[in-house]
Amino acid sequence: EVFVGLFRPNKKDPAGSNVDAPGLGNTGLTEAGDPGQLRGPAKKDRPTPTRKQAEAARRERITPVLNKKQARKRASQTSRAERVKTMTARDNTPEKILLRDYVDARWNLGEFLLPSLVIILALTFLNKFFPAVTLISTVLMYLFILLVLFDGFLMWRGYKKVLAQRHPRAGTKGLVMYGMNRAIQIRRFRIPSPRIKRGQSI
Repeated sequence: EVFVGLFRPNKKDPAGSNVDAPGLGNTGLTEAGDPGQLRGPAKKDRPTPTRKQAEAARRERITPVLNKKQARKRASQTSRAERVKTMTARDNTPEKILLRDYVDARWNLGEFLLPSLVIILALTFLNKFFPAVTLISTVLMYLFILLVLFDGFLMWRGYKKVLAQRHPRAGTKGLVMYGMNRAIQIRRFRIPSPRIKRGQSI
């Protein structure tokens, strides 16, 4: 009788809840007969960080620690952005905007000055085999510089006519060097970037 009482099916109370059969109150057996597991709160796999550690982790997420290469790259980007911002604010006058557009709309010999100087310098290394190359390359270099200056003079004369029509009261102080510096730069490296195409009317 005791054996049968141990495995007597559970009875249900009127509310529908199960009532353990006699003898099963604290045996720790489930309906399948396996030992029941007491499930308490899950254990943490690491100790709770202190407030100081949490603050340090938060600061690292906001301002991550950079290595030397990343720091140099970020500093270069920041410096370039600040330089562009300063130059834009300084050069955002009507006469300078017009001068940039005028230079960008034409072909300038000055754009080819730097590449030609590199080629001429490379030719000087042939002096050992061709002694006359150094003399010829030097003459060509000075001739090309003179042509660049003459082209800059034509650019400036044409710009002054346009400036007199568009902005009669605008001054020209400092604009000569500003226009020449832009004219001798390679187009893709000009700052601010050209906003019109070559040959486009301004």
